Amino acid sequence: MPYLKIQTNLPHLKQTGRGLLKEASALVARELGKPEEYVMVALEDNTPMVFAGCDDPAAFLELRAIGLPMKSTRQLSKVLCELVSKHLGVPSERIFVNFADIPPSQWGWKGDTL
Repeated sequence: MPYLKIQTNLPHLKQTGRGLLKEASALVARELGKPEEYVMVALEDNTPMVFAGCDDPAAFLELRAIGLPMKSTRQLSKVLCELVSKHLGVPSERIFVNFADIPPSQWGWKGDTL
């Protein structure tokens, strides 16, 4: 049940965001070895955000998953930053990525927990 949330201070990403969301979904599934049918990706644009004291383009990513392998976070950070840079033009030095391994009992789906 991987969930990737991408927040950025860039405005009006409806058109650009579609390609980013689709590619991010496939990338997360591939990198985590999970079926894409369980991957959810969200994009929040126009988020008030200051990084390093300025409001130049920036992004904050959160990747949550059950059984997230901590040995994979370096590679995940690399490919996620590359993806956001490619689609949104945000330099990787202005992107933070947060990873969370969620216990199955803390993840709800279909009115139950996993």
